[in-house]
Amino acid sequence: MSSLLSGMSEFTHAVWLDLNQPARHIADSVGRHDPFRLFAIWDDRLRFREQLLRIARQNPELLDDVGLTRAQIDAETSKPFWQR
Repeated sequence: MSSLLSGMSEFTHAVWLDLNQPARHIADSVGRHDPFRLFAIWDDRLRFREQLLRIARQNPELLDDVGLTRAQIDAETSKPFWQR
């Protein structure tokens, strides 16, 4: 039960951060009080991680150009969409 509550607390904190401290490019494009703001933030994050994973699988030689290690990409792409 405590791990469930801990996970919920982590999720709640992530939602609060995304609503109150979004990335600058999201904050500029979506109004502060727009009810779809959270979904836009999550969609942007999900698409970025999917693209990163696609690059890592299809063109692994590009990882050096991006400046990321395989471990960093695995860590980023394994996060849930709501986690920064």
